Amino acid sequence: MIYKAYSSDTERFLSLPETGMGYQVFEAEIHGGVTHKKRYIIYNGELIVDLDSRFSDCKKQIKISGFSKVLNEAKSLPIKTATISLVSKATLLERQTLSENKEQYKHRHRGGQGAKDNPKESANGSELFVRLSAYKNDHRVDFEKKKLKKGSYTTTDLDYKDCVKYSDDPVDRYALPNDDPIEWAFYIRPKMRDELQRGIVQPAFGHEGGGIEVYFENGTSDGTFIEAKEYGKT
Repeated sequence: MIYKAYSSDTERFLSLPETGMGYQVFEAEIHGGVTHKKRYIIYNGELIVDLDSRFSDCKKQIKISGFSKVLNEAKSLPIKTATISLVSKATLLERQTLSENKEQYKHRHRGGQGAKDNPKESANGSELFVRLSAYKNDHRVDFEKKKLKKGSYTTTDLDYKDCVKYSDDPVDRYALPNDDPIEWAFYIRPKMRDELQRGIVQPAFGHEGGGIEVYFENGTSDGTFIEAKEYGKT
């Protein structure tokens, strides 16, 4: 099933870390339902899908009908907000090996570990990062303060350029759980006091990964969001 989040729950999700670029996997109890948690995935803090045997069908429906239309028509999910708990990304990873073809011809990276598993480092104040999104109103970008919100992911500008240059599929490269095409690139230049963690996207959701992911636990400073461009227009 597909649902939308109440605005209060959207605020709650936006205060919690992402599982990956543009989504969170969580468990929660529902008002009026059974007293055990079910597992869901939420896109952009607002559209919720059951993470069950019908998940693939729901993804296709969202892609065919369009995110906005599905969101407008979906019923709200009465989550018991206090029961929301994020699912560890480690439990979602799959045993796959990056194909040599994608490593060689798409410039993806083999092995390694995810960003959250690597040490923190300070930004150098000049390096550019890119958040790829299917949503023009990506809720992880604070357009008023021009910054990235806490607990958000990006990739590097260099990895994004490789994705475009070698005609790679960003959904597969960054192991995203949605079939919606990536349409936007949000450019972030963190300041020297901002901290980040780098890693390699691990296989998940039937995708091989191998792209570079960067995690900003504390977000970025005011004024670090530079601009938004349509995907591929580097």
